[in-house]
Amino acid sequence: MTRTSSTEKPMSREIFVAGDQKAIERTEPLDERLSQRWADPSGFWGWFGALQNDALGGRIMTTAFTFFLIAGVMALLMRMQLISAENTFLGPDTYNELFTMHGSTMMFLFVVPMLEGFAIFLLPFMLGNREMPFPRLGQFSFFTFLLGGILFFSSFLFNAVPDAGWFAYVPLSGPAYSPGLPLDFWLLGLGVAEVAAIAAGVEIIIAVLRMRAPGMALHRMPVLAWALLVTAIMILFAFTTLLVASLLLEVDRKLGTQFFNPDAGGSALLWQHLFWIFGHPEVYIQFIPAAGFVSSIVPVFVRRPLIGYSYIVVALIVTGVMSFALWAHHMFTSGMPQAAMSFFAVASILIAIPAGIQIFSWLATIWYGKPVWRTPLLFVVGFLFTFVIGGLTGVMVGVVPFDWQVHDSYFVVAHFHYVLIGGVTFPIFAALYYWFPLFTGRLMSERLGQWHFWIFFIAFHVTFFPMHIVGMLGMPRRVYTYEAGLGWDIYNLISTVGSFFVAFAVLLFIINFLYSLRNGKEAGPNPWGADTLEWGTKLPAPNYGFAELPIVRSRHPLWEEHPLPERQKPLKSMLEELAQWPLNWRAAVTTSVLEARPTEIFRVAGPSIWPVVTAVGVITMFTAEIFTLRILVAAGLIVMLIGLLGWHWPDKIEVTARELEFERKHNIAVYPNGSPTITRWSMMLMILLIAIATSIFIFSYFFIRLQHEVWPYGNLPLPDVLLPAIGTGAVVVAALIMMWTNRRISQDERSGWRWGLLLAFLSGAVAVACIVLDLRQVPFDHTQNAYASLYWALAIFAAAIVVGGLLQNLYTQAFAWTGRYSSRDHIAIDIGAMYWKAAVVLWAVLVATVYGAPYLL
Repeated sequence: MTRTSSTEKPMSREIFVAGDQKAIERTEPLDERLSQRWADPSGFWGWFGALQNDALGGRIMTTAFTFFLIAGVMALLMRMQLISAENTFLGPDTYNELFTMHGSTMMFLFVVPMLEGFAIFLLPFMLGNREMPFPRLGQFSFFTFLLGGILFFSSFLFNAVPDAGWFAYVPLSGPAYSPGLPLDFWLLGLGVAEVAAIAAGVEIIIAVLRMRAPGMALHRMPVLAWALLVTAIMILFAFTTLLVASLLLEVDRKLGTQFFNPDAGGSALLWQHLFWIFGHPEVYIQFIPAAGFVSSIVPVFVRRPLIGYSYIVVALIVTGVMSFALWAHHMFTSGMPQAAMSFFAVASILIAIPAGIQIFSWLATIWYGKPVWRTPLLFVVGFLFTFVIGGLTGVMVGVVPFDWQVHDSYFVVAHFHYVLIGGVTFPIFAALYYWFPLFTGRLMSERLGQWHFWIFFIAFHVTFFPMHIVGMLGMPRRVYTYEAGLGWDIYNLISTVGSFFVAFAVLLFIINFLYSLRNGKEAGPNPWGADTLEWGTKLPAPNYGFAELPIVRSRHPLWEEHPLPERQKPLKSMLEELAQWPLNWRAAVTTSVLEARPTEIFRVAGPSIWPVVTAVGVITMFTAEIFTLRILVAAGLIVMLIGLLGWHWPDKIEVTARELEFERKHNIAVYPNGSPTITRWSMMLMILLIAIATSIFIFSYFFIRLQHEVWPYGNLPLPDVLLPAIGTGAVVVAALIMMWTNRRISQDERSGWRWGLLLAFLSGAVAVACIVLDLRQVPFDHTQNAYASLYWALAIFAAAIVVGGLLQNLYTQAFAWTGRYSSRDHIAIDIGAMYWKAAVVLWAVLVATVYGAPYLL
C-alpha cells in the first residue's frame, strides 16, 4: 500500500460576472477565494449566523461535553451519598432530582448530540464534498439543542427540578403524583432537544446518501458513514416516538386527557411501551456511531485494511433493525404474556450476534496488523474489553428468569454503565484524540493521553464492577440510602472512590485538550497515515473542504492509487473546471445513491439569522407551555412561522449563459436556487416523520382498545361517518389537483396551474372544516375517558396533516402569482404534490381508525 495526500496549489481562475457579462481575470490563489466564499460572518452577530459544518459541529460537541461534565458532577454527589450506610449527605428528594437530571442529561443532552456533532463536522470532509446539505438546518439544530438544554436546567432556578427518573414512568409522572412544573420541564425542555436530534438526523441521512464524492459508491463508503446513516434513520423512528409519547403525557397533565389513566380506560403500561420503543434503540443509537469510530481508528493504527468490511456493514444494519424488536425486555416484570416475553428474550440474545461479528472483525484486524499503541488505539482496546463484559451481562438480563431476580437491582445499573460508558465514552475519547488534528492542526499530548486512558480505564472498572456484586447481594437501584450490616457498604465505598478517579481522568483530558489547542505539536499532512478522505485536506481542515472534489476509486483513497479510467476523464475535466469556475455562490455537488455519479451542481444556503429566530420561536412555545401561558405559546408560534418564512424565502438567481453552457458540455444540471434532489429528499423524510407519528397514534389507539371488551369505552356513541367521508373526498381531490398542477408546470404550460393551487387549497380547507365540525358536534370532549381522548387526538392529528399541506400551499401560491416558478424551477410545487399524495394515505389510515374501527372491532 502507498499512502498519498493531496495538496492545494495556488491557481488562477476566471470569474464570470453575470451582471455586466464580463470575464475578469483574477490572480489570487484559489483557496483564498474559496475560503472567503465559504466563510461565516464575523463579529458578535456573525456568531449567531454562522453555519459552516466545522463551526456548528464544534459548537455542538462543546455544548454536549459541557452537559457531560455537569452530569458527572451530579453523579459524584450521588456516589458521596451512597459511600456509607444511612448517610445524610443528601436527602431523598434531592437524590431523586439528581438521579433524574443525571440520567436525562447523559441520555438526551450528551451522547446523541456529541455523536451528531461529530457527524456534522466530519461528513463533508470524509465524503469528499464541501458542506452538509442543509447548513441552516444544522444551525437550527444547534440552537434548539442549546436552548433546550438551558431550559431543562433552568428548572433549578424555579425549584422545580424533575424527580420521577429519566424514564418518567406513569402514574408517578402523571398529574396525580407529580403536579406542578417539574415534569413539565422534563417533557418540554428535553422535547426541544429531541427536535434538534431529529433535525440533525435528517441532514445526516441526505448527506450520506446524496452528497458523496464522485465514485464513492455504497461499497466504498467508510464504515463510519454507514454507521452514521443507520443511526440517523434510527433517530427518526425512535425520537419521533418519544416526542409523540411526551405529547400524550403532557396533554394528560395539562388538558385533562386520559391516555395513561387506568381509572378512565387508559393504560399506564402504554407509556412504558412507547418509552422503551424509543429507549432501547437509543442504546444502539449511541453504540453504532461509536462502533463506526472504532472501525475508522483500528485500521489506521494497525496499518492494514479492516477485515470483514462487508460483514461489519451488514451487522450495523441488522443491529439497527433488530434494536426496535427488543423494547419489551425492559418490561419482563410488568406482567406480559409468556409468548411475548419469549419473543423479546430471543431477540435480546440474537442481537449479540451482529455485535460479535464486529468485535471479531476488529480483533482479527488487530491480530493480523502491526499495532502502534497510541492513545486512540488504547481507548479502542479499552472499549473492546469493557463492552464485551457489558454485552455478556446484557445476554444475562435477556433471560427472563434471571431478569426477574435482578431487574430492579444494582446489577442492571452496572450493566448499562458498562454498555453506555464502555460502549460509547471510550470510543468518543478515542475519536477526540484521533480527529483533534483535523479540528485544530495540532496533536494532543501523548503522555497525558496515556495517563488519561490508564486512570480512566482502571477507575471505570473499580467504580462499576462492584455494582454487579452488590446487585446480586440484593441492593435495589434508585434508592438514596441503605441499612448497615447488609454487606453492601464495602462495595459502595469502592465504587465511590473509583468514581472520583474517573473524574480525575476526565480532568486530565480537559487539561490536555486546552493545553494542546495552543501548545500542541503541529500536525503535518495526514499525521496518522490514515486512509480516508478527511485526511487529504490541509490541517486544520479548510472551511470549503476540497477545492477540487476528489474522484474515489477505492475504500482506502489515501492508501491505494488507481489510474484514472478513460471513461472517468470527462468527469475529471468537469471537476477541474468546476474548481476554477468563479461562481458567485457556494457550490456543492449531489451524486446518485448507489454509484455516486454526479447529478447536480447546486447553491448551498448561506449564513442567515432566520434559523435562530425559528429556534427562539420553538423554545418560546415550549417554555410558555411549561407555565401554561397560552398567549405566549401563540406568540412563539408566530415567531417560529416568521422564522421559517424568512429561512425559506427564495432567492431568485437567474441561470447564466455560462452555466447553461456548462450544463450542455458536461451533461449535469446547475441549480443556483438550490437542489431539487435535496429538497425532494427532505420532503420524503418529512413525510416519513409524519408517518411514524401516525403509526404511534394508531399503536396507542389499538393498545388501549385491546384492554377493553366493549368499544367505544364508557358507553359512548359510535362516531358519525358522513363528515369524515366528505373530508376524505376533499383530501383526494386536493391531491389530484396538485398532481395535475405539477404536471402542467412541468410541461411549461402557462395557464391554469396557478388556479390549480388555489383549488387544491380550497379543497383541503373543506377537509379541515369537516373535522372541526365533527368535533363540535360529538357529545363528549377529550377529558371524558381514554376513548374520547383518542378520538379527539387522532382526528386533530389528521386535520393537522392537512393544515401542514395548506400552509405549504399558501407559501407556494405567494410566489406563483408573482411569476416565480417555471418548468425548470418549480420544486415547491413538486414537493407540494408529493406531500398531498402522502396526506391522502395518512388521512385515510387515521380516519379509518377513528371512525371505522369502532364499527368493525
